Amino acid sequence: MDDPAVTVNNNEKAKRVSQVEFNSIPFQQQALALALWKIKENDYLRETAINELANIGLDNNQVNFILNQVKPYLNESLNETFVVNLGIENNVFESAKYQEEIFKKAESLYEKNILNYELVKFNLLKEGLNIAQADLIVAKLYKKVSAMVKDFQEKLDSGVISEIKIQPNPEHQKGNVGKDQVDRYIAYGAHQMEQGYLDNALELFDKAIELDENATLAYANKGQLFALKNDKEKALYFTNKALELEPNHPQILDNKVDIVYDLLNERKIEEQEFISIIKDILTKDSENPNALIYIIQYFLKQNQLDDALQKVKKLFTNYHNEQVTTQLLLNTLEQLPEEEALRQFGIIESEANEEAKYQLKYNKGLYLKGIRKFEEALKLYDDLNKIQEFSWSYYQMAIMKNLQGKTTESLELLKITFNLEPSLKADAKNYPELQNLWTNPDFIELTT
Repeated sequence: MDDPAVTVNNNEKAKRVSQVEFNSIPFQQQALALALWKIKENDYLRETAINELANIGLDNNQVNFILNQVKPYLNESLNETFVVNLGIENNVFESAKYQEEIFKKAESLYEKNILNYELVKFNLLKEGLNIAQADLIVAKLYKKVSAMVKDFQEKLDSGVISEIKIQPNPEHQKGNVGKDQVDRYIAYGAHQMEQGYLDNALELFDKAIELDENATLAYANKGQLFALKNDKEKALYFTNKALELEPNHPQILDNKVDIVYDLLNERKIEEQEFISIIKDILTKDSENPNALIYIIQYFLKQNQLDDALQKVKKLFTNYHNEQVTTQLLLNTLEQLPEEEALRQFGIIESEANEEAKYQLKYNKGLYLKGIRKFEEALKLYDDLNKIQEFSWSYYQMAIMKNLQGKTTESLELLKITFNLEPSLKADAKNYPELQNLWTNPDFIELTT
């Protein structure tokens, strides 16, 4: 079951993986294991896996290749986890009413979760279906989606769709077409928008709304379309229309965050109105990452440290690998008295999973470095490297040794750093706390 391609933004610090390296079996096995772990850890959502693969340097095509390769293992994992499910009673499962209800639920999950069949199956199994029943519903869903894709392709091939532009059928009137046709107009419009045919896309979204005034995704897409047209007021209006129908839709709420931030930058709304909107969004989606980032920055600006700390803990729970999370965590804890900051590190660690604990300890090392408790930070990073070697841990150790005037030890640690991550050579040649080494012959040799 092939899903549409996923687009990722590569981390600026990630070195792009060459196709030669990517094609090696050991590399692909490691990438596949990473993706499998991340997807299972996040209840079959794929965003974290996509971000992790991008962070190690994979481009869009390589990420999609790995995601397709991982699917059989995900299915096997689902089957093993839910093998104990006895399933829904046959007379209930096979009834027309139940089939309609469970299929609608599957369609909704599919539409809202980046066309992810594995996540659909995971949620069906959580509903109590057995493996065979879940597979049956997913197969039915796949058949319907494939038919829509085939219909679209046939229209392209036959010339019915000219220049990838689609004209709404005037015979389609409210009451004489079903949800499938409304969904087609929305899907065609989204495709038109991606291709840059904004006026044609707008016509298709309007047709979908004409046929169904409760077509949430038509309003949401109109919001995105007007954002592309740089008409942020209309973008916000139609995004709010979509949220009137589905107030807690995470993706539409995320779109709203972006739109109101642009309006703030364009000085079309005041900061207090922006913050009020952000707070409202967080009441509906308390884990929205961008909303959390903005509210934390605001609380820090207002010196509302307790509020900032509460939100930064929530952000860290799900996004501990992101650089902005690290910075906000440090910015918050650095404003607390040292004893309280260290106590808070302990509280956060007690609530974190193993991967998050590793990242938190790395951040604690940065905090200790910042208050010049070098020996404590060095021991912490040394302990972390015994668990799992990390280039940036060695790098921070090298910087601290240099700040202590221990040049030989610093250079030895830099050598280990560059062996693990050669791209850090360029960073070292511009890092202010290593400036005194820039003319050192051994440093020059190491960074060449």
